[in-house]
Amino acid sequence: MVRAGRTTPTYRPIPVVRAAVAALVAAFALLGCDAGGEPSHASPSPVQRASREYRDGHLVFTVLSLRCGLTAVAGTHSEAQPDGQYCTARLRVRNADPAFHTYVAAQQRLVSADGARATPDSFAMAVRRQHERVEIGGHDLIEIEIWYDVPKRARVTGMRVSGDRDPDGYLSGETVRHAPDGVFVPLKPLTGP
Repeated sequence: MVRAGRTTPTYRPIPVVRAAVAALVAAFALLGCDAGGEPSHASPSPVQRASREYRDGHLVFTVLSLRCGLTAVAGTHSEAQPDGQYCTARLRVRNADPAFHTYVAAQQRLVSADGARATPDSFAMAVRRQHERVEIGGHDLIEIEIWYDVPKRARVTGMRVSGDRDPDGYLSGETVRHAPDGVFVPLKPLTGP
């Protein structure tokens, strides 16, 4: 090929592209193999479906995850081991009202098959820097962690969530509808880290 009085070499693009694709395929194949040349098959982490929404007072709760059998908790400044086992829950809490309402961690209890109810472990909560109380703005939501220290043999069956006990509305003297002992959210926890 001649351009402006210069002769330039002619390349055959197809073999070059094929060589580049072959090199990429080989590189990806190596990434999927361990040192013995066998494909690595990492087992996927178990997935837990979030609960449906449960309302108590003005607050609407969704348990996003529940995990038990944890042997330690670590944070930015400390770590701890449980007396039994740690269980941790991740909650989404939505304020369904235009006014402020307060979420209180201590009111959220873990429920065992024998009926025992555990309250959050204050030291584990401090290690994870989780607030004990959060004022939630109108129509806002938060996602939080709650940590519990329960006996090693406890068989957890879910959580009992409790919302606010504020007036029903701005000019109302009536307390908002709520379950006196909170609402039970059945959920089988995943086990281990």
